[in-house]
Amino acid sequence: MTTQLQNTTYTGQKIDDFQCFNRLPDYLKNFYTNQNGFVALNGGFHIRGCVINPQWHSLGNVWLGDLKLSDLFDSLSPNDIPIAQDCFGDQYLIREEKVIKLLAETDDIVFLEKDFFEFLELVKANPIGFLNIENIDQFELKPGQLLSVFPPFCINSESEISMKPIDFVDRILFLSYISKQIKNFPDGTNIEIELQ
Repeated sequence: MTTQLQNTTYTGQKIDDFQCFNRLPDYLKNFYTNQNGFVALNGGFHIRGCVINPQWHSLGNVWLGDLKLSDLFDSLSPNDIPIAQDCFGDQYLIREEKVIKLLAETDDIVFLEKDFFEFLELVKANPIGFLNIENIDQFELKPGQLLSVFPPFCINSESEISMKPIDFVDRILFLSYISKQIKNFPDGTNIEIELQ
């Protein structure tokens, strides 16, 4: 199955991370054999690839490597396959053959109750609405960038929201940090964020 989405800004090259590829279930191996990931919707949606480089496109990097998401977010397991992300750094993972969404600011899981191909069909049918990336056309994200959002969406603030492109590693590490800081606060807790 080949997935075509509008405004593709990067297409994955040939598979070269066989350590990662060989751990995948057969249906994902078949997908990656036909299409080794891509960045679409002006950077709004990214399916990672079985590559060693570039690191920002590497499934192995965030599943098994130095930026292992299951080490950064408590709600994830090493068995969750971090197949995709949106432009804000929310993650789409496969857990027990179904897609889950990690709301990265709060380290919460949403169970989508769809398999990988059903998930792709939902993205294709209504990409902007389903992924909740209405503002993506205002930005020119380069491959390897995500949108920094401040204050975070999960914080009810009177401050104007600022968004800007930053390196994906910086965004993922910030999301991990902020989620650990607010994870156990009850709704409505007043917090103060200091930037250094």
